[in-house]
Amino acid sequence: MSWIVVTLLSSAVLGMIGVLDKAFLYHYARSHLTLPLLIGLGHIPIGIVFIAISPLDDLTPAAAGWGLAAGVFGGLGGVIFFRVVARREVSRAVPVTQTFPIFVAPMAVLFLGESLRIFDWFAILVTVAGAVMISVRQDTESRGFVIDRSFYELLLASLLMAFMNLAAKQAVETLPVFLVHGIRSIALVPILLAFSVRRESVDELRRMVAERSPALAIFGVNEYVIANTGMILNLWATSLGPVSLVTALSASTSLFLLVYSILLSLRFRNMLGEQVGRQAVIVKSVATTLIVMGVAVISLR
Repeated sequence: MSWIVVTLLSSAVLGMIGVLDKAFLYHYARSHLTLPLLIGLGHIPIGIVFIAISPLDDLTPAAAGWGLAAGVFGGLGGVIFFRVVARREVSRAVPVTQTFPIFVAPMAVLFLGESLRIFDWFAILVTVAGAVMISVRQDTESRGFVIDRSFYELLLASLLMAFMNLAAKQAVETLPVFLVHGIRSIALVPILLAFSVRRESVDELRRMVAERSPALAIFGVNEYVIANTGMILNLWATSLGPVSLVTALSASTSLFLLVYSILLSLRFRNMLGEQVGRQAVIVKSVATTLIVMGVAVISLR
């Protein structure tokens, strides 16, 4: 199957993850640490199962190291993302985390001897402009506009996602996709648990279990079905095509999520806490489009 088709499928699926994560945090979680705690615990069996069903013939310390690094970087980026999305709109948070090619391109200049054309620098500026645009909010005190503090946190998460994608590409060059997914899942666990095992999150998880909260069903479907499918499809696409092109097309996740969030918020007004007024939708659409276009140009250079 073409890596283009696989990447688009992964983007469509990964867009659903953000919507369900936000629904979980918005309606059921008092602490933003509860979701990463559940994910950390949930990835223990995921990692074990995928490693157990995978052939280990090609496993080397170097390849395993790349898979573990992908999990560590992904876990750190995820902790920051969940902290932000618990208090901000998911349709504003996800596009900023998709800007990681703006970090990869200058790093290639510094460490790999590559060069950037003027057009490449322009694409970087367009991407940053889109990220800033979607992060601007009105200051009620000064009646002016300021960049939301979460912008800087999401940029850090984006940088970590860049490292995750580069490490994952190195791993799938040698190892099968299922094995890399299993190794990455195992590496996620200690990172997520180290940040999320706190009294408030543990108590909330106990309450959800005792009350048989619908939140657990949402988490189960999202993590074990949707997230696994999306991440495996993304790894598969990375193994089939050039990482730069896969990365460019993966930015379409933001567009899928934007469409999902708008449609759901129009149909179920209080489902995600999203602004669906005409001005908000226009700003989100224009900013997300700028980010996707900028990422595509940077990655396709």
